Amino acid sequence: MVEQVNRKPFLLLVSISTLLFMLMLFGAVWIFIKHQHEHHMEVTKALARGQMEVISFITQEELQKGNYDTIALLFKQWASQYVEVDEVELISKNGFMIAGYGPLNPADRRFVTEKEITYSYRGNAKLMMAYSLEGAHKLTSELVFQMILAGLSISFVFSLLFYLFASRRQEAGLLTNMVDELKDAESRNKRLAAYPKANPNPIAAFELDGKERFYNPAFKRLIDLLHAKDSSVLLPDDHAEILKRIGSGENQLYAEVDTGYKHLLLHYQWIDLVQEVYVYIQDVTALRLAEQALIDERNQARTTLSSIADAVVTTDANGRVVYMNDAALKILDQDAESVIGKHFEAVFVLMDEELDTQIDDLLVKCQLNKTGAVVSQLARLALVDGNNLHVNITANRILAKDKEMSGIVVVIRDVTRERRLQEELYRQASHDNLTELLNRSAFESHLEQSLESARKRGHEHILCFMDLDQFKVVNDTCGHVAGDELLRQIAAIMRRHFRGSDVLARVGGDEFGAILTDCPLSMAQDRVNGLRKEIQEHTFTWQEHNFRISISIGIAEIDQYSESIGMLMSSVDAACYSAKDSGRNCITVYQRDSSSTKQLLGQMQWVSQINNALSEDRLVLYAQPIADLQSNDLVIKGVEILVRMRSQEGELIPPGAFLPSAERYDLIDRIDYSVIEKVMRLLSQSGPDHPDCFINISGMTLSRNELSAKLKLLLDKYQINPQKLVFEVTETAAIQNLTSALKIINDLKELGCRFALDDFGSGLSSFGYLKNLPIDFVKIDGMFVKEINKNPVDKGMVEAIKTVADTMGLVTIAEFVEDSLIQEELKRVGIYYAQGYSIARPKPIEDYINSRNGQSNIIWLSS
Repeated sequence: MVEQVNRKPFLLLVSISTLLFMLMLFGAVWIFIKHQHEHHMEVTKALARGQMEVISFITQEELQKGNYDTIALLFKQWASQYVEVDEVELISKNGFMIAGYGPLNPADRRFVTEKEITYSYRGNAKLMMAYSLEGAHKLTSELVFQMILAGLSISFVFSLLFYLFASRRQEAGLLTNMVDELKDAESRNKRLAAYPKANPNPIAAFELDGKERFYNPAFKRLIDLLHAKDSSVLLPDDHAEILKRIGSGENQLYAEVDTGYKHLLLHYQWIDLVQEVYVYIQDVTALRLAEQALIDERNQARTTLSSIADAVVTTDANGRVVYMNDAALKILDQDAESVIGKHFEAVFVLMDEELDTQIDDLLVKCQLNKTGAVVSQLARLALVDGNNLHVNITANRILAKDKEMSGIVVVIRDVTRERRLQEELYRQASHDNLTELLNRSAFESHLEQSLESARKRGHEHILCFMDLDQFKVVNDTCGHVAGDELLRQIAAIMRRHFRGSDVLARVGGDEFGAILTDCPLSMAQDRVNGLRKEIQEHTFTWQEHNFRISISIGIAEIDQYSESIGMLMSSVDAACYSAKDSGRNCITVYQRDSSSTKQLLGQMQWVSQINNALSEDRLVLYAQPIADLQSNDLVIKGVEILVRMRSQEGELIPPGAFLPSAERYDLIDRIDYSVIEKVMRLLSQSGPDHPDCFINISGMTLSRNELSAKLKLLLDKYQINPQKLVFEVTETAAIQNLTSALKIINDLKELGCRFALDDFGSGLSSFGYLKNLPIDFVKIDGMFVKEINKNPVDKGMVEAIKTVADTMGLVTIAEFVEDSLIQEELKRVGIYYAQGYSIARPKPIEDYINSRNGQSNIIWLSS
């Protein structure tokens, strides 16, 4: 019992001592844990600041280049490699996020570090990085747990040792050993806290003399990945120099190493706590490859843009010029440094061609254009030297990743040459090359404007149509070169007699038109009469020839009662022809209510219809058979070709309606040539056994020297027998210009063609001319044939013509054989051939060609 009493104080003392020791121990542990926690936080923040320096260094470098995409890629890569990096943001001065990266659920405990970055003229940007402290807190928790376990162990050991020391003093040496072990554990814990072995990024520690203190597993894995023997492959050539500079007071430095397989960024950081230099290694291979790809892409794009002939300009969202290709700089005759950064409108002064105001809303147009369509416009570019270029500008938006407009791209194409060419083509299309006056098309456009102003605003103008009277004489005598010079001289005279506001044009070969704007009739008459007098007094000299020229002029008023351009041109044309009919070299004013003018105008209306019919191939050929009266059966010797005109509505117009106008207005030769070619084409398609074709030609065609040449070309083209062609000319046409007619007839007969004298007997001296014409057929005028059974005189004329023709060896043909009685009488008289309704009515020539192929009982006889 005494022993027990004696032991209680001892146990109490032991318990109190143990409790005090534990309190002291836990206090010491708490102080130690607090110190280690602060150490962990200091190391973590140092790592964060080190990484902030690294990323700010790279960010500022890329930001100066304007590589926002590279920065975003850097943030993403950095955050993915550094698990402690919770968020990275680059924010402009005005609060706009330039680039950023962050998780959906940010850490609750983190350390935020910020740094101001200066780039170009835009000002400063703030780089913010949030570094998670969860790892440091976790490490502290692990340390607390280890310290508690160690404390409990130490308490247990200490209590046991204390108990043993009290009971067994001989075991005092064991306590000393336990204390040494405790110190070793504390040293290992410090090393564990100071060296982040679990960091996934390579980290190594060096003393200032270069001695390697340690490297983490990630550093060792990188060495193995590169198949290196030691860490030297990861260090720069100036590694020792960098350590020396840090020893001299530079807190942190950077270096970059290209191992050939990896691009590594090394951050040297002096850690004062452990008196060592930490080297943090960042794998920037993907970043450098992406950066190089962007550089290559940018260089390729700039090379492409530099080779484009068009000027290409890009701006930022505020309209300041960011880039220009060589073509743009060449147009401005400036270098890039002088224009980059300036506002687009200050560099390119583009003027609206219609409004003559500066175009300063391209940026706004592109901003408002949400569809992405290209803004295009023609403009005039004003250069600093005072010159102007005609340009075609196209602009479109440049979109950032957030689909917001980051600028615009403008393409400027110099179309000055094309515009001048277009103007020249317009001038050529609207002007006569010979006289430099307006041509007919441009003249009619001005006439339309004058007619509109007269109708809508009550203006009164004068329209003139002027035709030279002796131009053909000059052309035929001296040739077209002389005629061209005469036209130029006449144009120069005309310019002197018309005002600058008047419109003067050459509307035909030797025809001119003029519009005297806002001019009363009396003033116009005085002006054109002065012109007429000067032309009359003008002597045209060509080589040894002198010519006196005159002009016929028609005048019509343009007022609110004028109907159309066509009617105005027809009216003034009619007035001009009336002036010619009045003896030429005079002026005729068109009077709307004049019966003679209306009659002439009616004839002239056929002119356009005939021209249209010729150009649209609406001349229709009919044929009327010519029968052999002396044969026992009705044998058809040939056909006379008759012409009709089909209207635009499809109706057939008889020749008596349009041929007089064609003869009056010099269109009959075109009709003649059209008929001749149509006949030849049809005969060439029907085979060689075709009938004789009697084709009428006018006196005008017969007087033209080119008839024989054109006919020879057609014969060569269609390869038909020329003896099958019989050309009919009237007695009047033949004797009107007998010398010319004889030459043409002889030329055609040499080609193999034959001739018939039509309407014989209608002239007073028919028999006198008959012996001088080398013809083959005589067609007796129908006025004698129709009354042969009733009028002895007519019968006597027919018999006389028959006798003379037989004497000359000519074949007689009677026209207008209307019935069988006339037919029988002609046969009795001895007329060889006849044509008329008693024989056959005219039909389309194709019908007779088909009949020739066996669809009719008509007997055809080839000569």
